Amino acid sequence: MKHAHLKAFTYEGKGGNSAGVVLVEDRLTDEQMQEKAAEVGFSETAFVKKISEDKFSLRFFTPKCEVDLCGHATIASFYYLGLKNIIKPFEGKWTGLQTTKAGNLNVEVSYENKVVESVCMQQGQPEEFGEVLDFESIGESLNVSPEDLRLKDYKINPRIISTGLKDILIPIKSREILNSIKPDFEKITHVSLLNQSLGYHLYTIEDGKVYTRNFAPQVGINEECATGTSNGALIYLLSKEGITDECDIIQGEAMGETSMIYTKAIHLMNKYIIKVGGKATLIDDWE
Repeated sequence: MKHAHLKAFTYEGKGGNSAGVVLVEDRLTDEQMQEKAAEVGFSETAFVKKISEDKFSLRFFTPKCEVDLCGHATIASFYYLGLKNIIKPFEGKWTGLQTTKAGNLNVEVSYENKVVESVCMQQGQPEEFGEVLDFESIGESLNVSPEDLRLKDYKINPRIISTGLKDILIPIKSREILNSIKPDFEKITHVSLLNQSLGYHLYTIEDGKVYTRNFAPQVGINEECATGTSNGALIYLLSKEGITDECDIIQGEAMGETSMIYTKAIHLMNKYIIKVGGKATLIDDWE
């Protein structure tokens, strides 16, 4: 089996979230995949199996458990497939499908001079699961005042949204407060489990730019510097609230791993098409 370590959602060649990619030829049991993900040790590892020239099966494991979908591991996987010519190089764009436990989702790989430039993935259809109005508990878990759990110019309460994974999307008053937060991971786990969510996705808007942080300690990920599904949920929320339909989201500043995630929400009739994309860098690969 071929193994790879990539960083996805890199920004100016730096930052990005580490993901493991394993190209599967023979069948692996769930236990074997879980064991290998724990061994690799990244926040998520994708197990990729080719079904046809334009269709691939992906499963995603943290060091502790399987998750239905992972944005940065998807970006890493298809970047690697393009880099190794498993997806054949095109002038322009390759479009295919990934089958996941969150559904069958479109993926686009963009090329420049037959070299992979970026990857963009469709997210699952957005689902809302209500507001979380326990400001006291959220504030205590983040060691901030409940008054800091708001945006300066928009009135939006914490809300649970999924485009493949359920996160509590929590507004923060400023970029300074966002980056200075010292989270209590035990309390975040408690609030997340109480609300049947994977974790917290914090966001703020400053000078027209969107900044985020993400905490998911209950699945073994205290903080990630770049996340796809949670930012997919966020662009849906920002679009629905009339703030923006498309933006580059900055994540990972507080970790010293500044990353960029391209997001877009397209509203068609009674549904949304959510896209998340970015660049990636290959760090290492091995048999």
